[in-house]
Amino acid sequence: MHEYSIVEQIVNQILAAMREQGVDQVKLVHLRRGSTFSEEALRQAYAMLTPGTPLASAQLIIEEYTVEWTCPSCGCRQTVSADDMIGHLAVCGECGYGEGVDESHGLELVKVVVD
Repeated sequence: MHEYSIVEQIVNQILAAMREQGVDQVKLVHLRRGSTFSEEALRQAYAMLTPGTPLASAQLIIEEYTVEWTCPSCGCRQTVSADDMIGHLAVCGECGYGEGVDESHGLELVKVVVD
C-alpha cells in the first residue's frame, strides 16, 4: 500500500517537528492530495498511524487538486482519479492506454495547528 508509506512519512515528520519544538498537542492537520490519491486510503492510513500519538484527536482536513492527463494514444484529456489508476499508471477511459503519471500519489502537508 503505497499510500500508507506516504502518510507514514508525513506523520513521522509532524511528530519529529513536535518533539523538536516541544509541542504536546495538535488541533488540526491540513493535507492537500492529488485526485489520483485515494482519500479513503489516506484517511485509513492516518487512522492506523495516529492512535496513541498527539495527532490522534486532531481534525484532519483534506483538500484535493486535480491531476490532468492527456492520453498520448487517442488524445483524450481527462481528470485522473484514483479509480483511473493501476499503481502509478493512468488508464485512458476512451481507449484503455496506460501511462505512468508523475503526480500519481501526490500528497503535501499544508498546515499543522497546535495548542
